[in-house]
Amino acid sequence: MPRKIKTIARDIAKFAPDDDGDWRRLDVLLDELWQAGSPEQAIPEMLSVFERYPEEDGHGVMWSLVHGLENLPNYESALLSSLARQPSELGIVMVGRMLNSGATSVDGVSLLLTLQEISSTATSTHIKEIARSVLSRPR
Repeated sequence: MPRKIKTIARDIAKFAPDDDGDWRRLDVLLDELWQAGSPEQAIPEMLSVFERYPEEDGHGVMWSLVHGLENLPNYESALLSSLARQPSELGIVMVGRMLNSGATSVDGVSLLLTLQEISSTATSTHIKEIARSVLSRPR
């Protein structure tokens, strides 16, 4: 019997790579989430992974989050809220991809101003550099 989305979402929210740095369990959870249907119900939990591991790509596993989120309706506002709580490399990359697709704002929030704020206020030098890099790309 498939597990309920709330249970899967809770497991995603609690996910941590194992002691060997293995992220495959997250991949399994994401597959399970999509198979359960209505993965948009777990957008906050998925974004919480970016917030807990802001400078990680999970050996490529977190790109599954990027692609999955981008295929869901109305994830953009939640992404900006996540970035306001904890700027993350892949969250910034997603904003850059939104800009590349022609978007300039989400719910009245400027994407460029969001990146500018991150580039000047983030505590991580790496995160600041990623935001500056995305800002410097021609549109």
